[in-house]
Amino acid sequence: MGHIAEGYRRRSSAFPAVEAELRSTGVSLGRTFSLASLAALVTIGAVHCSDDTTGTGGSGGEGGSPPACTVDHHPEDDAAVTPIHTPRWAFHPWISKDISDGPDTRAFLQGFEDRDIPVGVVVLDSPWETFYNTFTPNPERYPEFSTMVSDFAEKDVRVVVWVTQMINATNFDLEPGGDIYPGSSPDYETALGCGYFVNDGNQYGWWKGQGSAIDFFDPDAVVYWHRLQDRALDLGISGFKLDFAESYIEEVPIRTAAGEKTLQEYSEAYYEDFYRYGVAKAGMGDFVTMVRPYDKSYQFEGRFFARPEHAPVAWVGDNRRDYIGMQDALDEIMRSAEAGYVVLGSDIGGYLDRDDVDLTDTIPLDAEVFMRWTAMGALMPFMQLHGRANLAPWTFPERADEVTDAYRFWSKLHRALVPFFDSVAQHAYEGGDVPMIRPIGELADWPDDYRYVLGGALLVAPVVDATGTRDVPIPDDARYFDLFDLTGTPIEGGTVLADLDVSDASRIPVYVREGAIVPMEVEDDTNGLGSEGSKDALTLLVYPGDEASSFEVRAGDGSVELAAGAVRAVATTTLDLGEHPRAVLARVWMGAAPTAVEVDGAALAEVADRAAFDEASEGFFVEGGFVWIKVPAGGASTITVSSS
Repeated sequence: MGHIAEGYRRRSSAFPAVEAELRSTGVSLGRTFSLASLAALVTIGAVHCSDDTTGTGGSGGEGGSPPACTVDHHPEDDAAVTPIHTPRWAFHPWISKDISDGPDTRAFLQGFEDRDIPVGVVVLDSPWETFYNTFTPNPERYPEFSTMVSDFAEKDVRVVVWVTQMINATNFDLEPGGDIYPGSSPDYETALGCGYFVNDGNQYGWWKGQGSAIDFFDPDAVVYWHRLQDRALDLGISGFKLDFAESYIEEVPIRTAAGEKTLQEYSEAYYEDFYRYGVAKAGMGDFVTMVRPYDKSYQFEGRFFARPEHAPVAWVGDNRRDYIGMQDALDEIMRSAEAGYVVLGSDIGGYLDRDDVDLTDTIPLDAEVFMRWTAMGALMPFMQLHGRANLAPWTFPERADEVTDAYRFWSKLHRALVPFFDSVAQHAYEGGDVPMIRPIGELADWPDDYRYVLGGALLVAPVVDATGTRDVPIPDDARYFDLFDLTGTPIEGGTVLADLDVSDASRIPVYVREGAIVPMEVEDDTNGLGSEGSKDALTLLVYPGDEASSFEVRAGDGSVELAAGAVRAVATTTLDLGEHPRAVLARVWMGAAPTAVEVDGAALAEVADRAAFDEASEGFFVEGGFVWIKVPAGGASTITVSSS
């Protein structure tokens, strides 16, 4: 495609003349702006930096008595960074608005509940604080913040809040609906006077104001910063969405308490410290950071931000809301996956409503782009709805019912796949050889294709244009099966499914690799993979091959819930189950109706249909090319399925 160069659409900042023209007409530019333009915005009221230095790497306070620079040290401040871990709850669907408030956030979540759409995490993006990066909720925008957090927790919904590493001398907001606070942040003078900033406290313009950057190489500055974070952590939040304001530090190398550092070194220290301290204070199972892996946004060249070992949740953000933005997101995700990042995703539907190269060009909302992005987002370990339009699926200006139905379908599939995502991630963090996302082909092969294998089991073929058809080359390593084809017809490896009809924007092609065992938690019949009777059981999608395969299902605490193995011989399929603390519902591909099903040599009774299967404590029934088998919780067992 013409917009792709070297496998990636290069973004650039807009021309200053265009920026000035847009501002004169009241158009908000968000984060795409020149720093020269910012200077004019902050001339009045900007804090003057003194030339007197006190402390390491910073400038003294301005006028009056010097601040008290004694820091309140806690044991968690010295904790070592823990091995990377993504809590199980973080694999549930996330939702977010660009601009919101307390009542609107409650209504937003309630809207998903009313429409039977699962949600596990709500992100409060900026603004939510009294000033930017004070970590103190704004009582006017988010009244009774802690009550809201606890109310959400009762629904098993976590709250994550947006922050950066800047403290502002002057506050403004270039994004529509944002807050503008008078004067400097209440924490600015103390941090400045105590030398807690890099580059002698010099100020830099970013999209929420003009301020200085915390020095993560100064131990006292880090402890001071932790005490500010405590303001939010003590209210029960479960993590921070860390945005990339460090990219606006213009002076490089960066002068710190530990000497000169590159921007990359500063970025890595920023993301590591937030992750290290948050886990130490809240616990590994109750805290995440949401960070950028490889990302190319606005005028900045593409680079990696947080290191993979400090990225429990990684998102590529600020993509435009069209097929160009979708391909940009896929490119960044695949680059990140190849670099070892595990839990990856993007802003579903795209974030930007304007062309980041030509700001006079509005990117229209497109229901088909949104639905196809939803499907792609659900088939990644991190699924998040977020965009400048502040949309919910049911408020989409066109085809709202269709969009909502598609969002429900894919979010429920994503929710059902949580045991799969969690298990694959834990194995990957332990050094396992099965990546969460494996791009197919080399970088130059990706554009207009972007197929990938998810967890070694699912072949995903995103729909990245509006043609209504696409080719899907099937990898030649095994046979594959259409996930939603009940006939279970195998597709030979190496086959090219040419001109596949993908005109239904609510679906994208998904295939299961022969040999795969996919654990799921199914709660109803939305995806055709179970029913309400599947609740509280562990569902296994089993596609046995001629070679034995296995999968180790992990519990949220890291322990092994179930070790499963399968192999298919000429007329017999064997499924081995280790000890299992809950009932197991196995959908086993057979290709033909079985003649007998046995558990540890004892015949299993056949039931008539799904309803009877749900009622029975054990048994089997045939559905198309599959046999469904139910065994109750218990010890290790061997299931054999015979066919003619």
